[in-house]
Amino acid sequence: MTPRISVHLTDAAGRTLFARDADRPYYAASTMKLAVLLAATTAVADGRASLTDELPASRTFTGAGGAPFALEGDHLDHQLPAEGTPMSLAEMLGAMITRSSNEATNSVMELLGVPAVAAVPEACGTRNTRIERLIGDPSAVEGGLTNETTAADLTMLLRATVTGRFGTTRLPDDLVARQVDWLERQTIAPIAAGLPKGVRHGSKSGEVEGFRHDVAFVGDPGAADVRYLAVCTSGLAEAAADEVIAAVTEALLLRMRSPAR
Repeated sequence: MTPRISVHLTDAAGRTLFARDADRPYYAASTMKLAVLLAATTAVADGRASLTDELPASRTFTGAGGAPFALEGDHLDHQLPAEGTPMSLAEMLGAMITRSSNEATNSVMELLGVPAVAAVPEACGTRNTRIERLIGDPSAVEGGLTNETTAADLTMLLRATVTGRFGTTRLPDDLVARQVDWLERQTIAPIAAGLPKGVRHGSKSGEVEGFRHDVAFVGDPGAADVRYLAVCTSGLAEAAADEVIAAVTEALLLRMRSPAR
């Protein structure tokens, strides 16, 4: 696989400050979970769901062809409780973002339906994002279904998540605060490695073999100088990709200093 790097940096209003091959599509990996999150919180805001709704912990799901499939290997979230254990929707969403749980993601997608998740990127203004299947669904993969995005689209998705505003949707402040909190507690954050200590940030990364991405807000989400940065890579080993992402972050956000002591 040829090594590729795409970058998109925007300001608080979504204006492009820097772009490098920002519309190149990549396999989305776990960055697609931003769309799942927005679909879920929109359903909560509309009264179609509640954060207290209970879902059973599961590692087995129904594929696009109707056949069941089970997640295994690197897909597994070892912190997930035993099969069938009730979990609230809030717990599922927290696991999906903070530790990138694939089981939680698929559970939420089955609750909402793939079309509801697929509609979110377009509502956010994206141009090249496709969400067509659950994670790890072999029949969907064989049928050519995929989940794709771009660096430019990721900044749009994250900005919608942080502001709670996209299309005609205006999420309540309490739901927006929850989303920001989950993003700030993300445990896999390559962009963070390129930031000065103490700079506020939150992110959603994604990684499968050959692909490593991260998208982050940097600064106070409510401030005029907040920045949204996405870096997508392919064809690099994980460690090399992380170094690239950190270096790009440091170069583009050099002026952002840690709080005065």
